[in-house]
Amino acid sequence: MADSLILIGHTKKTHGAAGEIKVFVEDHYLDDFAQSEVVFINIQGKPAPFFIENLRVAGDLLLKLEEIDTPAQAKTITSSEIFLRKQDISHVEINEDLASFRQYEGFEIEDEHLGRIGKIVEVIELPQQELAVVIYQDREVMIPLHADLVRKIDKKTSTLLLQLPEGILDL
Repeated sequence: MADSLILIGHTKKTHGAAGEIKVFVEDHYLDDFAQSEVVFINIQGKPAPFFIENLRVAGDLLLKLEEIDTPAQAKTITSSEIFLRKQDISHVEINEDLASFRQYEGFEIEDEHLGRIGKIVEVIELPQQELAVVIYQDREVMIPLHADLVRKIDKKTSTLLLQLPEGILDL
């Protein structure tokens, strides 16, 4: 089961009298964390499931878990790693998933500034790089695929969010 969990952050110290805990979550996992019903927290070296009762921001990100109702109970899970199930994460860590872009044929390419570009019709593998063939404004364009250009991979919506070099679509 541990291999189906993704480390997203850690618990910090307790907050208030209701058993809330301050937490740190990596920025790219915040949306997934906010939408999750369950998190896994390392207890004595093993991930244990906890249901989220409430999540709020008050300077820090504050997490209230079901059945953790006092500061003493919350203290037992401070300074612990927080995990989400792989299936609860909408995108993967970019570097771990870019061995080959061929797996993204059919995905939609979006640019941070230009928005929707088009679907990847084909991925061409050249010795030094890979190119996505996309139909953009009724013409075929080739977009270089490189890990440095990828901002987010969202497998749930089949979207690659890229930061394309200026003018690349005009070539």
